[in-house]
Amino acid sequence: MSRTYRDPIHKEISLDSSSAVEQLIIDLIDTREFQRLRWIRQLGTGWFTFHGAEASRFGHSLGALHVARMVFNKIAQDLKLDAEIQTEYYALVLCAALLHDIGHGPFSHSCEKISNVKHEKWTALIIQDPNTQVHQKLEQFQTGLASKIVSVLNKSYPTKFICNIVSSQLDSDRFDYLLRDSFYSGTAYGHFDLNRVIGSIKANLEQDCLVVGGEKGMLAVEDYLYARYSMYMQIYQHKKCLASDSFFNKLLKRAMILTKHKRIAYIEEPLYKWLMSPEQMTVQEFLDIDDTTIIHHIKHWTKEKDIILKDLSKRFLERKLFKSTKVKDQEEMDELTKTKSAELRKLNLDPDYYLDSITIASNPYSFYNPNEVNDFSKAIYVEDHNGKLNEISTVSHVVASLVQNSFANSWVIGLPTPQSAPAFSLK
Repeated sequence: MSRTYRDPIHKEISLDSSSAVEQLIIDLIDTREFQRLRWIRQLGTGWFTFHGAEASRFGHSLGALHVARMVFNKIAQDLKLDAEIQTEYYALVLCAALLHDIGHGPFSHSCEKISNVKHEKWTALIIQDPNTQVHQKLEQFQTGLASKIVSVLNKSYPTKFICNIVSSQLDSDRFDYLLRDSFYSGTAYGHFDLNRVIGSIKANLEQDCLVVGGEKGMLAVEDYLYARYSMYMQIYQHKKCLASDSFFNKLLKRAMILTKHKRIAYIEEPLYKWLMSPEQMTVQEFLDIDDTTIIHHIKHWTKEKDIILKDLSKRFLERKLFKSTKVKDQEEMDELTKTKSAELRKLNLDPDYYLDSITIASNPYSFYNPNEVNDFSKAIYVEDHNGKLNEISTVSHVVASLVQNSFANSWVIGLPTPQSAPAFSLK
């Protein structure tokens, strides 16, 4: 049975059950593990700043699937792949794109500092665990397919341009989340011409990578990179988003310490393991944790005897979060932190839970140095009319300016007016 998803970004995402690969995708979407993504927010605690930012990893994963199919179809047409190879690659690209985020924990990236286990690790474990419905569907389709999907995601699959469709500087993941996050945050920062960018992408068989073809393609990718820059500056690194993430991590840190010392009244077994020993959790135990689990506990924690956990939990539910004060350098940060710490201690408020400092490197190209990187998946290359590949910052003044203009933003994050906070004993 064919299926169509009405998507606010891509309008219609249709899957045809007469295609064995697309029927597999339908089956994967209906698994318990994939449906869990409906309960994982895409932008973590970002909805405290952008009230519309309540979209889920479920929608993003469908969007990444759709974009990956567009890119693959364009490349397959260019390369004139034979039917058997095209079917094999089609299954790998679609499954990998759909499942790339299946290992996200609660509140996506907002919680990764607490568990200290990256979602990529859980993604691989979920796909390879014989007890998951995802693994069973993949193996029913083709023996060994689960391992192949993991190899695409970790870039060990021998045909690298297939990996790059799913994870690179020109991948389906980034293409979708920029457009999607821009839409749900109510902004236009992430807008770019997706069709034009995809139309410019080529598979370079000599280097086994994706490249951009010609000057028109370069101009389209410039817009994409500037959209990416704008989203990081205006959304992902927004001072209020940084403050809400900091606050959230302080709350969970307090719960973790109380759990460790058996001083917490309410904590269910899955969350206990996630806080105490996430690296020892089974896949099934991990899958029991999502955003609703955390919210459920925070509501209970408003009744805890521990006044810090109680206060932070109430603040979270009522959106009485920390505020950010921008500082110009480390000296000013240290001075303000010292002053704030003293103010908090006078009120018996522990700075470990009511104060933080954050520095963000504001260079969207800081993930590589164009002069040193030889990995074609970590850079963007433009193919000129002679077939020569040039790293994009060497031929684009726009991208060169992004590469060269590296700077850092720093904030002290804490209570805006400690005098208004409830005083209590830390004993």
